[in-house]
Amino acid sequence: MPELMIPLVSHELQINNLHQMTRSITLSENSAMIEEKQYQQNHPSEKKFSQGSENVQQIVTPKRNGLDYNRESPFVKISVYKQHQMANQKIYILQDDKIIGSNQIQKNEIQIIRRKKQQHLGDNNVDLGLSSQESNVEQVPCKISTEFGFRHSSRITSQILCFLSLKYFHNRFSELPSNIFKLIHSFIKEKPKFFVQDCGTTLKTLIRIQKESPRIMNENNNYLIGADFYFHVVQLNSIPQSIENKKKDKDKESPNEYFFQTLVRENEKYRARIHGLSKEEQEQFQVHLEEYRTLKKKGRKQYHLQNCNRPFLKIQFDTPISKQIAVFIGKAGFEQTFKIGRSQDCDIIVNMNTVSRKQTQIKFNKTQWEICDGEGIRQSANGTWQSLQPYEQPILATKLKQSDPFLIEDKMEIKICENIFKFEMVGFGVSKKRKLTNTLYQELTQYN
Repeated sequence: MPELMIPLVSHELQINNLHQMTRSITLSENSAMIEEKQYQQNHPSEKKFSQGSENVQQIVTPKRNGLDYNRESPFVKISVYKQHQMANQKIYILQDDKIIGSNQIQKNEIQIIRRKKQQHLGDNNVDLGLSSQESNVEQVPCKISTEFGFRHSSRITSQILCFLSLKYFHNRFSELPSNIFKLIHSFIKEKPKFFVQDCGTTLKTLIRIQKESPRIMNENNNYLIGADFYFHVVQLNSIPQSIENKKKDKDKESPNEYFFQTLVRENEKYRARIHGLSKEEQEQFQVHLEEYRTLKKKGRKQYHLQNCNRPFLKIQFDTPISKQIAVFIGKAGFEQTFKIGRSQDCDIIVNMNTVSRKQTQIKFNKTQWEICDGEGIRQSANGTWQSLQPYEQPILATKLKQSDPFLIEDKMEIKICENIFKFEMVGFGVSKKRKLTNTLYQELTQYN
């Protein structure tokens, strides 16, 4: 690419084919700054309405070596450290779809490897890394897919071609300042996308659930709170189905009666704790529970939560001593919050030192079940994590397969054992939330 990075002016370009149009998009930021400066010198009467003109200096990017990277181009910063030990973190740079300083063996993927214990001493006490050229690899717990990464986003799309044709063949459009072209280009260019995928080993790959970004819950989702306290979703229903059209029983049982009879059997059969009922509903539940316990014949009729006319979420806590079931009842069209933690005002109280007082919140948001970390402005100490692998019964569990790819987002964290990988997207274009500066606004007002 160095031979393409030469200062060019728009009127000096004679675009006769697609190849030359493609070359124009590779102009460096240095060339654009020189072009803008020359334009201002040749047209002193068309100065921008800014408070003071800034001095344009030529930025010379140092020549890259094998272990360096181009700080002017987008890259992904990956920090690897033990939990609560960020001082000993190790930094990896993902650029040009590979880790800088390592030889990529697999095409379109970067493996996260686990080193042999006797050979990783002195490496910041971190036994997982991203360097695929190491020979002391014991396991590959997960991998990062680069198939839709930087190279894929650099393709010349139809939007880019339309943009270039306007820039060089439309008179009024070509008069716009270069920084406006950069802004437009940053919006229409496809952003690189990277995905993480669990490889199906005994080491679980977990995604951190942020406090401000609740995640939708689905059946068989497996979660970790604290250090080693797991629970998974057994059943859920966000939009209840009416049972009026089903075959009616001889006793003409009402939907409300069916609902309480189902809760009674969940409580008696699985020792499930019921949450989310109002005071009146709790009283009705107790009445049905006492009637059920006094009956000599329980009957053969089957009751299922899926047939009830209320949203519900059934989860199971996998404790070493016993399996605990909790059933949360929602109300369609309303919002409800259930708390998990050590505090006595939580719906589910977990007496473990690694669990925070307000560890996790489970919410029914009118039409769906969500989970988020912490409460208010505070997040939990050890986090709330979701496994990429779905939960499977130990009896029915077979050899684990690769999980579905999961999109990597900015500031996202994944956890493998005690090792945390934090991803930071650097230089990925202008954010849509960013407001135009006064200078840019003044430049745009000149071109109606």
